[in-house]
Amino acid sequence: MTLPNWKAEDYFVDFETFYFEGKRVQAPIIRKIGWIIENLNTVIYPDAIRAIVNGGELSGLLLGFSVVEYLAGYYFGRNSNSKDVKNFMSRYFPGQYKPFTEDIISQLRNGLVHNLSISNPWVPHKYIFTIEKRSDSHLQEVDGKIIFSIYHYLEDGRRAMVMYFYDMVMKSEENQDLIDNFEKRFNKKDGSASMIMKTD
Repeated sequence: MTLPNWKAEDYFVDFETFYFEGKRVQAPIIRKIGWIIENLNTVIYPDAIRAIVNGGELSGLLLGFSVVEYLAGYYFGRNSNSKDVKNFMSRYFPGQYKPFTEDIISQLRNGLVHNLSISNPWVPHKYIFTIEKRSDSHLQEVDGKIIFSIYHYLEDGRRAMVMYFYDMVMKSEENQDLIDNFEKRFNKKDGSASMIMKTD
Protein backbone atom coordinates (compact mmCIF):
# COMPACT_ATOMS: atom_id res chain seq x y z
CA MET A 1 0.00 0.00 0.00
CA THR A 2 1.36 3.42 -0.89
CA LEU A 3 0.15 4.90 2.41
CA PRO A 4 0.38 2.10 5.00
CA ASN A 5 -0.82 4.32 7.87
CA TRP A 6 -3.94 5.58 6.07
CA LYS A 7 -7.08 4.71 8.03
CA ALA A 8 -10.51 4.45 6.43
CA GLU A 9 -12.01 5.19 9.86
CA ASP A 10 -10.73 8.77 9.53
CA TYR A 11 -13.05 9.21 6.56
CA PHE A 12 -16.34 7.83 7.84
CA VAL A 13 -19.25 10.07 6.92
CA ASP A 14 -22.25 10.93 9.05
CA PHE A 15 -25.61 12.18 7.82
CA GLU A 16 -29.24 12.04 8.82
CA THR A 17 -31.38 9.22 7.50
CA PHE A 18 -33.66 10.27 4.67
CA TYR A 19 -36.03 8.79 2.12
CA PHE A 20 -35.91 9.87 -1.48
CA GLU A 21 -38.21 9.06 -4.35
CA GLY A 22 -38.19 11.01 -7.57
CA LYS A 23 -35.99 12.04 -10.47
CA ARG A 24 -32.34 11.21 -10.04
CA VAL A 25 -31.22 14.83 -10.59
CA GLN A 26 -33.50 16.03 -7.78
CA ALA A 27 -31.93 13.72 -5.20
CA PRO A 28 -29.97 15.22 -2.31
CA ILE A 29 -26.20 15.34 -2.80
CA ILE A 30 -25.61 12.51 -0.32
CA ARG A 31 -27.84 10.19 -2.37
CA LYS A 32 -26.03 11.13 -5.59
CA ILE A 33 -22.66 10.49 -3.99
CA GLY A 34 -24.00 7.18 -2.69
CA TRP A 35 -24.98 6.11 -6.20
CA ILE A 36 -21.52 6.94 -7.54
CA ILE A 37 -19.77 5.07 -4.71
CA GLU A 38 -22.08 2.09 -5.18
CA ASN A 39 -21.44 2.08 -8.92
CA LEU A 40 -17.67 2.23 -8.50
CA ASN A 41 -17.56 -0.35 -5.69
CA THR A 42 -20.02 -2.87 -7.14
CA VAL A 43 -19.41 -2.55 -10.90
CA ILE A 44 -16.16 -0.85 -11.86
CA TYR A 45 -13.61 -1.89 -9.22
CA PRO A 46 -14.76 -5.54 -9.19
CA ASP A 47 -14.39 -5.65 -13.00
CA ALA A 48 -10.89 -4.17 -12.73
CA ILE A 49 -9.88 -6.64 -10.04
CA ARG A 50 -11.35 -9.62 -11.94
CA ALA A 51 -9.38 -8.56 -15.00
CA ILE A 52 -6.13 -8.29 -13.05
CA VAL A 53 -6.61 -11.61 -11.23
CA ASN A 54 -7.37 -13.40 -14.50
CA GLY A 55 -4.40 -12.11 -16.48
CA GLY A 56 -5.95 -8.94 -17.92
CA GLU A 57 -3.71 -6.54 -16.06
CA LEU A 58 -3.81 -3.85 -18.75
CA SER A 59 -7.62 -3.98 -18.84
CA GLY A 60 -7.70 -3.48 -15.07
CA LEU A 61 -5.23 -0.63 -15.31
CA LEU A 62 -7.26 1.09 -18.04
CA LEU A 63 -10.33 0.91 -15.78
CA GLY A 64 -8.21 2.43 -13.00
CA PHE A 65 -7.20 5.32 -15.25
CA SER A 66 -10.84 5.76 -16.27
CA VAL A 67 -11.97 5.98 -12.64
CA VAL A 68 -9.50 8.77 -11.87
CA GLU A 69 -10.54 10.66 -15.00
CA TYR A 70 -14.20 10.10 -14.08
CA LEU A 71 -13.66 11.49 -10.57
CA ALA A 72 -11.73 14.46 -11.97
CA GLY A 73 -14.76 15.21 -14.15
CA TYR A 74 -16.93 15.46 -11.02
CA TYR A 75 -14.25 17.39 -9.16
CA PHE A 76 -14.15 20.09 -11.86
CA GLY A 77 -17.74 19.74 -13.14
CA ARG A 78 -16.75 19.28 -16.76
CA ASN A 79 -15.29 16.95 -19.35
CA SER A 80 -11.94 16.36 -17.68
CA ASN A 81 -8.62 16.88 -19.41
CA SER A 82 -5.07 15.89 -18.50
CA LYS A 83 -4.57 19.04 -16.42
CA ASP A 84 -7.73 18.29 -14.42
CA VAL A 85 -6.59 14.72 -13.76
CA LYS A 86 -3.19 16.00 -12.64
CA ASN A 87 -4.81 18.51 -10.26
CA PHE A 88 -7.19 15.89 -8.84
CA MET A 89 -4.28 13.50 -8.28
CA SER A 90 -2.24 16.29 -6.70
CA ARG A 91 -4.95 16.85 -4.11
CA TYR A 92 -6.03 13.29 -3.34
CA PHE A 93 -3.22 10.90 -4.27
CA PRO A 94 -0.24 10.22 -1.99
CA GLY A 95 2.68 12.62 -2.30
CA GLN A 96 4.86 9.90 -3.86
CA TYR A 97 2.99 10.47 -7.14
CA LYS A 98 3.90 14.16 -7.53
CA PRO A 99 7.18 13.76 -9.48
CA PHE A 100 5.59 11.16 -11.77
CA THR A 101 2.04 12.45 -12.33
CA GLU A 102 2.77 14.16 -15.64
CA ASP A 103 4.38 11.05 -17.13
CA ILE A 104 1.75 8.73 -15.63
CA ILE A 105 -0.86 10.68 -17.58
CA SER A 106 1.07 11.40 -20.79
CA GLN A 107 3.04 8.15 -21.06
CA LEU A 108 1.09 5.41 -19.28
CA ARG A 109 -2.50 6.56 -19.61
CA ASN A 110 -2.31 8.26 -23.01
CA GLY A 111 0.29 5.81 -24.28
CA LEU A 112 -1.98 2.84 -23.55
CA VAL A 113 -5.24 4.42 -24.66
CA HIS A 114 -4.00 6.02 -27.87
CA ASN A 115 -0.95 3.99 -28.88
CA LEU A 116 -1.14 0.60 -27.10
CA SER A 117 2.24 1.38 -25.58
CA ILE A 118 3.49 2.49 -22.17
CA SER A 119 5.65 5.08 -23.86
CA ASN A 120 3.76 7.74 -25.81
CA PRO A 121 5.70 8.19 -29.08
CA TRP A 122 4.41 11.75 -29.53
CA VAL A 123 5.36 13.21 -26.15
CA PRO A 124 8.80 13.49 -24.54
CA HIS A 125 9.10 11.71 -21.21
CA LYS A 126 11.07 12.26 -18.06
CA TYR A 127 10.66 8.73 -16.69
CA ILE A 128 10.55 5.25 -18.17
CA PHE A 129 8.07 2.92 -16.48
CA THR A 130 7.77 -0.79 -16.09
CA ILE A 131 4.29 -2.03 -15.19
CA GLU A 132 3.88 -4.80 -12.64
CA LYS A 133 0.73 -6.46 -11.41
CA ARG A 134 1.69 -5.86 -7.78
CA SER A 135 4.97 -4.60 -6.40
CA ASP A 136 6.08 -3.17 -3.10
CA SER A 137 8.51 -1.05 -5.15
CA HIS A 138 5.65 1.05 -6.54
CA LEU A 139 6.98 4.41 -7.84
CA GLN A 140 10.57 3.48 -6.98
CA GLU A 141 13.43 3.28 -9.45
CA VAL A 142 14.76 -0.20 -10.17
CA ASP A 143 17.37 -0.74 -12.92
CA GLY A 144 16.75 2.71 -14.38
CA LYS A 145 12.96 2.32 -14.62
CA ILE A 146 10.12 3.43 -12.37
CA ILE A 147 8.04 0.51 -11.11
CA PHE A 148 4.31 1.12 -11.56
CA SER A 149 2.17 -1.32 -9.58
CA ILE A 150 -1.34 -1.71 -11.00
CA TYR A 151 -2.70 -2.93 -7.68
CA HIS A 152 -1.31 0.08 -5.81
CA TYR A 153 -2.66 2.53 -8.37
CA LEU A 154 -6.17 1.04 -8.10
CA GLU A 155 -6.00 1.18 -4.32
CA ASP A 156 -4.76 4.78 -4.37
CA GLY A 157 -7.60 5.69 -6.76
CA ARG A 158 -10.14 4.09 -4.43
CA ARG A 159 -8.66 5.96 -1.47
CA ALA A 160 -8.79 9.23 -3.46
CA MET A 161 -12.49 8.58 -4.09
CA VAL A 162 -13.13 8.13 -0.35
CA MET A 163 -11.27 11.32 0.56
CA TYR A 164 -12.92 13.36 -2.19
CA PHE A 165 -16.44 12.36 -1.18
CA TYR A 166 -15.59 12.88 2.49
CA ASP A 167 -14.65 16.48 1.67
CA MET A 168 -18.08 17.07 0.13
CA VAL A 169 -20.11 15.39 2.87
CA MET A 170 -18.23 16.21 6.06
CA LYS A 171 -16.64 19.51 4.99
CA SER A 172 -19.47 20.81 2.85
CA GLU A 173 -19.31 24.40 4.07
CA GLU A 174 -15.69 24.85 2.99
CA ASN A 175 -16.13 22.84 -0.21
CA GLN A 176 -19.26 24.32 -1.77
CA ASP A 177 -17.39 24.67 -5.07
CA LEU A 178 -16.79 20.90 -5.11
CA ILE A 179 -20.49 20.30 -4.48
CA ASP A 180 -21.51 22.71 -7.25
CA ASN A 181 -19.10 21.03 -9.68
CA PHE A 182 -20.31 17.57 -8.69
CA GLU A 183 -23.96 18.58 -9.20
CA LYS A 184 -23.15 20.14 -12.58
CA ARG A 185 -21.48 16.94 -13.77
CA PHE A 186 -24.02 14.54 -12.22
CA ASN A 187 -27.03 16.37 -13.63
CA LYS A 188 -25.82 16.32 -17.26
CA LYS A 189 -28.38 14.57 -19.49
CA ASP A 190 -30.75 14.32 -16.50
CA GLY A 191 -28.28 12.08 -14.68
CA SER A 192 -28.29 9.37 -17.36
CA ALA A 193 -24.57 9.94 -18.09
CA SER A 194 -23.55 9.81 -14.43
CA MET A 195 -22.86 6.07 -14.17
CA ILE A 196 -23.02 2.70 -15.88
CA MET A 197 -25.98 0.61 -14.83
CA LYS A 198 -25.06 -3.08 -14.96
CA THR A 199 -27.83 -5.57 -15.70
CA ASP A 200 -27.71 -9.31 -15.10
